[in-house]
Amino acid sequence: MRVLLINPPPPPRQRVSRGLMGGFGMVVGEGLCYPPLDLMYVAASLGQAGHKVTLIDAEADGTSPDEVLERVAAFAPEVVGLATSSATIRLDLELGDRIKRARPETLVFVTGSQGSKIPDMAMGSSAIDAVVRGEPELTVAAMLEQLVLGQDPLAVDGLSVRRGDEVLHNPNRPLLKGDALDALPFPSRDLLPNERYCIPTMEGPIQAVQSSRGCPINCTYCGYVVAQGVLWRGRSAANVFAELREIVEQHGVTNVVFRDPLFAHDQQRVLELCDLLSAADLGLKWQCETAIKTLNDDMLRRMAAAGCMSVSFGVESGNAELQKKYSRGKIKDHDHAKVVVDACRRHGIGTRGFFMIGFPEETPEMAAETIALAVYLDPDTVQFTAVTPYPDTQLYKQSMASRGDEEFDFSQFTGTTPVGVAQVMSGAQVSRLLRRAYRRFYLRPSRVWRELKRPQLLLQRLRRYMGLMHTVDEAV
Repeated sequence: MRVLLINPPPPPRQRVSRGLMGGFGMVVGEGLCYPPLDLMYVAASLGQAGHKVTLIDAEADGTSPDEVLERVAAFAPEVVGLATSSATIRLDLELGDRIKRARPETLVFVTGSQGSKIPDMAMGSSAIDAVVRGEPELTVAAMLEQLVLGQDPLAVDGLSVRRGDEVLHNPNRPLLKGDALDALPFPSRDLLPNERYCIPTMEGPIQAVQSSRGCPINCTYCGYVVAQGVLWRGRSAANVFAELREIVEQHGVTNVVFRDPLFAHDQQRVLELCDLLSAADLGLKWQCETAIKTLNDDMLRRMAAAGCMSVSFGVESGNAELQKKYSRGKIKDHDHAKVVVDACRRHGIGTRGFFMIGFPEETPEMAAETIALAVYLDPDTVQFTAVTPYPDTQLYKQSMASRGDEEFDFSQFTGTTPVGVAQVMSGAQVSRLLRRAYRRFYLRPSRVWRELKRPQLLLQRLRRYMGLMHTVDEAV
């Protein structure tokens, strides 16, 4: 069958990475563009089954909605799949409406955590035939297999579907784990403009790799937990290494970002992968995201020797009460976190810290503790975001209980826009504190002096800083 998968255009004057925040997406600054991994995995599974698949990444190549429609007409697909995010869901559904009007006979489905967790919202558009809930690879493949066999494509597990005027939710599909993850074909990178994918902290094109899924830390606000589950499920080191070798040798890309929420959960697996990379000497540079408490000095030393350039980690709050209640103690304590950050620097590994402001009972004084902790830890870069209750998270359920029937305005789920979670502080206060946090961190004399000693990175840092400040200013 002819299948067209689309990562839709972003909203005007914004860039949205739909794969961030566990597939709920986030507005990002210039210089950051990740490949759409979910769609790439779906494309690979469908290609393996013999379907003719095309993938449009309108975010990466700047394709407008009208140009997407032109490419739909030229390809004449029998099935169209659309990626979605919280902030873009309405625009994504509008594109689905336009496609359905142009090709009424085409089956149109959507993927992404926003639709997966609030499928009735996505099915509110009459153009959408199905919402793929949970991991999409096997569900979409099963749906198309039914189509080929002339059977009901909307009867498979993992779908929410329209039956006349009624929306029905089929049983969930079990999460993939163990050998089933290793059995997935590698994402279809040959369908994409690989030269366009980039991040500010790496020179040249990048590729994204998902070596594991799930996170047992179970933070109450985390989109990854509701999208991927609390059970950590890792691919084997050998399987991950085979994909990395393919990226270098077949696609000519030597920069990789691991898009796992908890890369170093299985420390032995990380060390096995490091040994494979060190022995192969692929010239690969990579970075990952994990919890600080999963790292130690010996692991960092071996990661650095294997090409690790940077580690990102969530700290979220500097207040002990908020840290325990919402982040489930994802750092042991402030001093241990400082030891790990300093160890990264000693081994030549860059660091990036994630912090949040605007928890329900958070006060300006509590937020000041978070800013102070960021300064104390002193990672190479920071990201301060407004606390956002992604659908189906514990924080979302808590927030909805206090809002009655009033749903959130998901177009405001940008990551930098206060959306009404804070109960002690106003949205304007949260935005002012986000701006203050960036200024306090980046404009310290010691920080400015450090950047001046690295002129090759100074312009990059300034562009990144100004981009972050711009997104926060827009949220006020």
